[in-house]
Amino acid sequence: MDLGLIDDLDVPNELFFVRSNGEIPTIDPAKWTLPVDGEVERRIELTLAELEAMPQVEQSSFLECTGNGRSRFHPKAKGTTWKNDAAGNAVWGGVRLRDVLEMAGVHETGIEVVSQGSDLETMQRGLPLSVAMQPTTLIALRMNGAPLPVAHGFPARLIVPGWAGIASTKWLSGLTVSDRPFVGPFQGDLYVVYDTDGTPIQPVREMPVKSIISHPSEGAKLPEGAVVTGFAWSGYGGIEKVETSLDHGESWHKAAIVAEAGPLAWVRWEQRLVLPPGSYEIVARATDRRGLTQPWTAFWNQKGYFMNEIQQVGFSVAPQGDSPNG
Repeated sequence: MDLGLIDDLDVPNELFFVRSNGEIPTIDPAKWTLPVDGEVERRIELTLAELEAMPQVEQSSFLECTGNGRSRFHPKAKGTTWKNDAAGNAVWGGVRLRDVLEMAGVHETGIEVVSQGSDLETMQRGLPLSVAMQPTTLIALRMNGAPLPVAHGFPARLIVPGWAGIASTKWLSGLTVSDRPFVGPFQGDLYVVYDTDGTPIQPVREMPVKSIISHPSEGAKLPEGAVVTGFAWSGYGGIEKVETSLDHGESWHKAAIVAEAGPLAWVRWEQRLVLPPGSYEIVARATDRRGLTQPWTAFWNQKGYFMNEIQQVGFSVAPQGDSPNG
């Protein structure tokens, strides 16, 4: 998905990026159930209708693949060569995961909630109980006001705001409360950050602060009065500011945040430029509310996770009477 096509805060369902590790399963919603077991007072099994009858909430939050921007790493990292297109923002609707867990009654011994996806038998991820019990962690049934599209996890998926997309298990088929840290293929090998020498550091969790320039594209020719636009987000809290520079960081100018929907969502920003004809390079950086700022160089790792280095885009300003293309 080209984020340059998005002129609003939320990405339409049909344009939202899709990333799956297995085949999209075929699920009959009339027969689908969600069992909750493990370290609980009582095992429960909820139908879709029962979930829909529970108190519903809606929230706007971004979702980003861990490998978003992988193509920008040098030397090249392993995996799908995402540019900046594996991220999006949507309004997610559904049930608080906390409400479902409280219905089952979590034992004092429970420390993690392991989610199971229907696409692969091994598609399991452990989530700390403290995160699972946050009021913003959802079992999502809707996306931008519509039932979840099949490619995005119908009939139900997790949404763990701020965390790498792999934590938001699609095609949810079970929840198990565990008394020990979970280790599985998608948490002990895949979706683990490795050091440059191959030493595992930790499973992926929160996504780092990041901004991207969605317009102009590289090499575009702009009119003298041009508007640069983009998005910014952080898994550690809301965005405090976005700045741009035309002199490789010698001076920074605060961009206007023109659309936002709370600390879980990304923001849309813009910077108006009045420049004489010529060639330029613009960079953008975001700072979140915890004071974390994008680096000039991201930490290189074998799997190409967490690319959040400052983005640079080259463009030109067309002389008056010349035809711009961006």
